[in-house]
Parts: sequence; C-alpha cells; structure tokens
Amino acid sequence: MKKFRFHFLVCLLLLIFAAVQAPAQQGKSLKWSLGLQNIKTGEMVSCALPVQSKTGDHYRLMVQASSKCFLYVIYESADGEDVLVLYSGPFKESWQSDVLVLTEPGGTESFFVIASYNEQKDLAQRVEALRSNYGITQKRALMAEVHGVRRNISQFKESPEKPVLMGGASRGSQDKNEGVEFSGLSTYVKTISIEH
Repeated sequence: MKKFRFHFLVCLLLLIFAAVQAPAQQGKSLKWSLGLQNIKTGEMVSCALPVQSKTGDHYRLMVQASSKCFLYVIYESADGEDVLVLYSGPFKESWQSDVLVLTEPGGTESFFVIASYNEQKDLAQRVEALRSNYGITQKRALMAEVHGVRRNISQFKESPEKPVLMGGASRGSQDKNEGVEFSGLSTYVKTISIEH
C-alpha cells in the first residue's frame, strides 16, 4: 500500500509539473501596445468599441512591442472593395501608419492588427499573393485568412486589455498618449472599427 501511495504521489507531481510547463513549451508570450490617434485633436481614441467618426477625419495607428514578433496590419474599406496591407513581417520596437483619412462611401472601416510571436505563414502567403496580383480573388482570400486566424485563437481566453502610455511626438508635442496593452498569449488579433 505504501508503494502504491508513493507511485501515486510521484505520478501526481509529474502531471502537475507537465501541466505547468505545457504553456511555456507551446510558444512564448508577447507583450505589445496599440493606439489609434485622432490627428486633429492629438488624442488617443479607445479601440475597445467601434469608433464614431465622420468622413474626412484623420487618424494614425501606432504599435509598440517589447519583444520581437511578427506584425500584420490589414485595412478593409467600408464597402469591402479595398483591402490594403499596411504592415507585414518581422517587427520590433515601434511602427506608426501614415495618416489615414476616412473617405466615401460611409460605413464601417476595419483595421485588423495581428501580432504573433511566430510567423503566420498562410497569412504571409496571402499577403504576397495580394501584392503580386491585386484582384478580387486575392482580396477575398486574404480576408478569409485574417478571419481564420481570429477564429483559431478565439478559443483561448485573451488577457484583458489595459491602458498603457505610448510615447512619441505628435507634430512637435512630446505628450505621452494612452493606448491599449496586450500580453500573455503568443498570437493576438485586434479589430479596430471606425464608423462614419
């Protein structure tokens, strides 16, 4: 009976150790921050809910990472006609988009920001296919892959978003701007919707 208890305890300890180690072996976590800045006011806009805006407003998207990762920033117009790759590939430190102007037709403009510790190979292939031939088939295939990445990670619980100060100058100002920080998982997909 004592041997059984000893073996049971050893097996139990090994299972606990394996359970604790499993997430670390599945992939490293990353930590990154995202902000959407209204150019006119210089203020950061909350990315948590759809942003209410109007045609002609100007925005800038900013991303910072505390470790090397892969970043993909995809834009889809309100009518779905335009799909643009704003950033794709290895990423470290910080990036900000050119000024983004909301144009007609009105509706919901979407920005898909994907940060991943590992390269998303299928997504990277779809990006390259769109760059080499900008057609409706390539646009649809890229957006299907973006939504597929989102579905694949939605089964995991994401850490809650928390506010974070994002440094940088805005037209001569050295104000620190507030953005949103993500940490914990090895891949995140954040959709930013702007309604106008």
